Amino acid sequence: MRVLLVNKFFRPGAGAETAFFATRAMLTEAGHEVMDFAMASADNDPSPDARYFAPERDYAGGGSAFHRVRDAGASVYSLAARRAIRRLLRERRPDVAHLHNIYHQLTLSIVDELAAQDVPMVMTLHDYKIVCPAYTLYTEGAPCRRCVDGHPLHVIPHRCIKRSTAASALGAAEAVLARARGSYRAVHAFISPSRFLADLAATAVPADRVHVVPNFLAAACASEPEISADREPIAFFAGRLDEVKGVRELLSAFRHVRPPGRLVIAGDGPLRQLVVGAAERDPRIQYVGRVSAEEVAGRLRRAAVMVLPSLWEENCPMIVLEARAAGTPVVCAPSGGLPELVEDGRDGLLIDPTEPRALAAGIDRLLTDGALRVAMARSGAERFQREHRPERHRPRLLAVYRTAMSAGPQPRPRGTRRG
Repeated sequence: MRVLLVNKFFRPGAGAETAFFATRAMLTEAGHEVMDFAMASADNDPSPDARYFAPERDYAGGGSAFHRVRDAGASVYSLAARRAIRRLLRERRPDVAHLHNIYHQLTLSIVDELAAQDVPMVMTLHDYKIVCPAYTLYTEGAPCRRCVDGHPLHVIPHRCIKRSTAASALGAAEAVLARARGSYRAVHAFISPSRFLADLAATAVPADRVHVVPNFLAAACASEPEISADREPIAFFAGRLDEVKGVRELLSAFRHVRPPGRLVIAGDGPLRQLVVGAAERDPRIQYVGRVSAEEVAGRLRRAAVMVLPSLWEENCPMIVLEARAAGTPVVCAPSGGLPELVEDGRDGLLIDPTEPRALAAGIDRLLTDGALRVAMARSGAERFQREHRPERHRPRLLAVYRTAMSAGPQPRPRGTRRG
């Protein structure tokens, strides 16, 4: 099978990029031919298709008013990205195109060109963008359904994107345009890593086009874990240091964790100084900054517990799979797709992060009870082997590809002509 993989960044990064590169490696190793399309950048990994990549855009702001208006328009619909992928399609036609994170740098213009060329499309929903212009289903300190249940213009008065009226208006314009043109109707099949997101997506696209396929972890990162009751009493957090990740709540809860329990935090983001200050005041807290995926894996193998106290509703976070592969039990929030990954009391603990003493008690329990920790780690590792290995993921993914390829032409977005 010849598969065109599309993602705006072609370098290691967040969860979407992790899934993109893991899928690329898995398909290649299985003998499928992979084509790449992304945004050009000096930071990109090498690709044989780099000459076709779309021009680089960073949207960093600044410049003249004309350039700001031009960039705003290109973040909603990029003619340059559409022309770039057209050049690729003229030379090599894929059997199916698999879209990952395409917003802002590539945009839904990619969908238009693929539809014009009658290329079957599959889109993985790495976030909630299909129903939420702000991606997160979270605003003003709480989970939100305003745009899911109503109209995407809700994003403007609530300033959901970067707490900016202008940025929120741009996100609303993108969502309104996609809805008016029927952009998502042209996509033959959607992959949702969680049932939670699949149910939400079914409010925007036909439910029978949404296929639940959980994320997987590459075999190279999933060696047999060393499960032991003798691990150091460390609670480990890795992720963006942001309000929605529950960083404040974690620091508040840790004040109630008994010695010799320690907290190690990895990552970067808007709350970095808050974490730095907490580490300076409490010698039991260590902030290690942004670290590589390899270091995250190593720290997980040494930690007694991984904590994910998210306030927003997570989809299918890779850090949970990484903890499972490392033989480390999980304490996380009981919301979004997390209850699909963690069975409370069996392979982890589900605890409301807004209850600091309850969260601290859960962390304490796993830090001090070696037998319980081992039992949960074994259950989690077994579940990982059953559900999140590449060998389990690949046939599910190929089945979705075949479904898209057999579906026939879909309605093109309004104004899109046959290529």
